[in-house]
Amino acid sequence: MFTVKQLSKMAGVTPRTLHHYDDIGLLKPSQVGENGYRYYGEEALIKLQQILFYRELDFPLEEIRRIMGRRDFDLLGALQSHREALQKKSARLSQLLATVDNTIQHIQGEKLMSQKGLFEGFSEEEQEKYAQEAEQM
Repeated sequence: MFTVKQLSKMAGVTPRTLHHYDDIGLLKPSQVGENGYRYYGEEALIKLQQILFYRELDFPLEEIRRIMGRRDFDLLGALQSHREALQKKSARLSQLLATVDNTIQHIQGEKLMSQKGLFEGFSEEEQEKYAQEAEQM
C-alpha cells in the first residue's frame, strides 16, 4: 500500500491531484486509515495509470470517469487503444521534429525546402483543435 505522498511521487502527480480525483470519485483510495490517511493498492495504481494515459490523450476528467466507470470497461482493450493513439501521436511529433530540423537547415542555407514541406506534420484536425483552444482563451 502506498500513501498519497508516495503515490504522487511515483506517478509524477501532486498530492492535491490525488485528493481531487478522490473528491470527484475518479480514483478512490483502496483504504482509509483510522488517521484519515488514504492508502492505494495495486488496483488503484493501475487505475491511476489509466487516468494518466487518458489525460495524456487530452480526455477531460468527466469523460474519463464516464469511460472507466462503465461496467463493460475493458482494461486490456483500453491499453491497446492507448498504445495505438500514442503511436499515432509519436509519429506526428516525429514528423513535426523533422519539419523543424528541415526548416532550420533551410534557413541556414544547407537544404532547399518546398513551401509545402514547411507544413509537413501539421494536420487540419490538430489545427482546428488549436484554433478552438485559442478561441476559448
